Parts: sequence; structure tokens; C-alpha cells
Amino acid sequence: MITLTLSSENCPFPSTSWDPAPDIVNRIRTIAHQYGSITTFRVYMQHMEKMPSSLRSELQSYGLSLIDCPHQGRKDVADKMIIGELRGQWYYD
Repeated sequence: MITLTLSSENCPFPSTSWDPAPDIVNRIRTIAHQYGSITTFRVYMQHMEKMPSSLRSELQSYGLSLIDCPHQGRKDVADKMIIGELRGQWYYD
């Protein structure tokens, strides 16, 4: 069982266009499936409002959870959120 968590600040989608985003998600899924079944796939991102709502809907239809994490001038916000989530998951598993 695999939990995928990505931070768009560390692994950003191409800034010129959102068009390849579904292809990127499918490639990540293909690689991950070699190691087991994906139970959770979350993407932590700042400025989610810049993403077209049609793309958000499409990515969510692929099973992604899009987590909004505004930085407000601070660093490592997404990283800290991911660490906290993984600690909680580890504790309860």
C-alpha cells in the first residue's frame, strides 16, 4: 500500500501551462503501481486559485486530493504539513 504526497513547491507543474498535469499524474501512478496499490495521493500546493477549476475537477476525478497550503511569506509550509500528516498516519497504522 502506497501513500503519495507531493509538494508543488518542491515538484512544481510546468509554469507555462497546466495542460501536461494529467499526463504527469498518470506517469506517477504508473511508476507507483510497480510497488503496490496506491491508497492515498495528495498534492500540497500554494496558489491553488491560479489553477483552472476544470483542471482541479479533472485531477480530483483521478483520485488526487488537492490540499491548499498558503505560505504567507513562510518557508517549508507544505513540507511541514506533509511531515505532520505522515506522523499521524504512522501513529494510527
